[in-house]
Amino acid sequence: MASRKNPAAQAPSALGNIVAFVATSIVAGIVAAGLLVPPAAATGLAANASIGWFKDLPAQMEAGPMSRASTVVARDGTEIATFYAQNRTPVGLDEISPHMEAAILAIEDRDFYEHGGVDLGGILRALGNNIIHPDARQGASTITQQYVNNLLIDSQVRAGEEATTIGADKGYTDKIKEIKLALSMEQELSKDEILEGYLNMVLFGGQNYGVEAAAQYYWGIPASDLSISQAAVLAGMVQSPNYYDPAANPEAATERRNIVLDTMLTTGAITPEEHAAAAAEPIEVDLHPTNSGCTAAEIAPYFCDYVENSILQDSAFGETPEERLKTLQLGGLTITTTLDIEAQRAAQESVNETQPRDDNPDNVSTALVSLEPSNGDIVAMAQNTYYSTAEGDSNTTYNFNVDSWMGGAGGFQVGSTYKPLTYAAWLDAGNGAEDEIDASQTKWPADYRWKASCLERGYKIEPGRNNDGFEIQNAESGYTREMEADFGLYNSINTAIYAMAEDLDLCDIGEISESLGIVNGKNGEPVDTTVLSSLLGGSVDISPMTMARAYSAFANRGVMCEPRALERVVDYTGKEYDIPETSCERVISEDVADGVNFALNQTLIRGSGWQREIGLPGASAAKTGTTDNSTQTWMVGYTKGLATASWVGNYEFGSRSLNGLSIGGERTTGDDWVDGSTYAGAQWQRFMRDVARDYDTDEFEEPDDDVLEGRNGTSEPG
Repeated sequence: MASRKNPAAQAPSALGNIVAFVATSIVAGIVAAGLLVPPAAATGLAANASIGWFKDLPAQMEAGPMSRASTVVARDGTEIATFYAQNRTPVGLDEISPHMEAAILAIEDRDFYEHGGVDLGGILRALGNNIIHPDARQGASTITQQYVNNLLIDSQVRAGEEATTIGADKGYTDKIKEIKLALSMEQELSKDEILEGYLNMVLFGGQNYGVEAAAQYYWGIPASDLSISQAAVLAGMVQSPNYYDPAANPEAATERRNIVLDTMLTTGAITPEEHAAAAAEPIEVDLHPTNSGCTAAEIAPYFCDYVENSILQDSAFGETPEERLKTLQLGGLTITTTLDIEAQRAAQESVNETQPRDDNPDNVSTALVSLEPSNGDIVAMAQNTYYSTAEGDSNTTYNFNVDSWMGGAGGFQVGSTYKPLTYAAWLDAGNGAEDEIDASQTKWPADYRWKASCLERGYKIEPGRNNDGFEIQNAESGYTREMEADFGLYNSINTAIYAMAEDLDLCDIGEISESLGIVNGKNGEPVDTTVLSSLLGGSVDISPMTMARAYSAFANRGVMCEPRALERVVDYTGKEYDIPETSCERVISEDVADGVNFALNQTLIRGSGWQREIGLPGASAAKTGTTDNSTQTWMVGYTKGLATASWVGNYEFGSRSLNGLSIGGERTTGDDWVDGSTYAGAQWQRFMRDVARDYDTDEFEEPDDDVLEGRNGTSEPG
């Protein structure tokens, strides 16, 4: 950057030498007075630890790092959201209108390029005023001194301290501090560097810091395009940013602008003709608010919220949540995420097509989340609500897709999408996918002992509601009979699942469930599979993210990867933060995964989700889920490249049936009823048809004979 010569650092003017001499003399006098006056007698100028503060001052004052906004971007660099406590976009002096430079120098420091950091005339004038009018103090601060104060305020904010200038109510001691640091800065930086830093640092009303942010906010233009009138408006705001805000107080802003224009004319910065034209120009603003955080995200606001929670819970960004928030809002981070913009658009379109958020008379909720099984990268996260704290049926900041500790709703009952866990335990115990099972039993005696080795007695008794035994029923008639195990799963036959569970240890099902990371989304506790209703997904609330992760282990042949939203985080200096890397581990065997894939693949061909195929007959698998009375409905399915959980249900009305409600402009009537394949299935299907082929769609491996026929050497009913 080309810069004018710094008279203080290179060829000081006579005035600069005088100022430096006077300032140095004042400083030396204060130091001498402080050293000679005993602490017990220190009053007036020496009060408040006059010796201590001086010894603690830095010998040099340089332009340290200023607070900057952080930006969240998708994997392709598309901006998702910004976070800031101070809206600031630093630019070079060559990117700032010359009119702005002229206006700020005219009104704030017309001798900026002549003095050495402090203005002798201003000091003497302020000194006289403060002696005569102690209740109406003047500061007489140059731009250099103001820049010093702003840097100190910024460093205090970043450190979590109370933000005050060193001379908020400038006494003599404060003034000496200010002079010392300003003189030091002038020895380190050129005049252009100081002016550039100041114009990027100073407040221009609200949360707009720096001239670029202000120009964008008030007129939607870069700082380089500021006109004479616009520059004068901004320069006039420095004295009192909120009072002279042209949007809030246009009359005061106009009066102040004209004072700036008069000063610019006096200093020769503008011609009389330019002055007359600018003064006659009405102040018209075209506000372009840049809201901070996820409420301003036009795409993927709930994924944004997940990213924010990930950072606020990661010690890499600070020891405490407060420190992490400061890092996010002030640290100038570029947060590159795993989000696939095209997949996200498809997800949002799919959930809105299921139930539009702007036309939702019965307040039906929808959500969808998708991740890559091979690495856990989250590619899309959507729901049919607006991310907002404002009142309104379609407004919420709760993320339907994730657990409560990640800002989520905490999940919902998952219905039959839990059944593959029992089936996985069946295969893990050495049974075969094609083993014949007796699915005719619908009732067990009150004293029946279900094997449960993790309980004290080694078994579980489920006496039923009236001590008349445990009883279940199927959703449809005609299935209380013998059948192959995989048939029972892909057709979602309740009696088939309990026929398998009867031959298993309930605690083994629990171990499979826990190994697949399935937990209660409200409290993080694993599912207690000794509660028999849990085998049908009816005992706890589980989040879509958790279900997508569990099913991803099937897609990845038994290896499960933790969901991951952050790909890279680097601040504006180039510092890179340590973030969780891809974390994967084997949780079930390849054989078990292959067996589950073999069965769930049939769901989309001839099972409960046959109408939801996606044109990948050998490379896709899924499971439908419906809770009692169609309160919550699901479709969780996958290819090798994507695992996607789709949910349609009730967030606010947990026990309400979806039957008869307005969903997508239709209402079920008569014998029609809502199940997992109806709306949740259609939602999953739309998304996967649009996106699945962008990822791995290789066909699943064929199960070994041991998986199909069982290692126990039997295919007879258990």
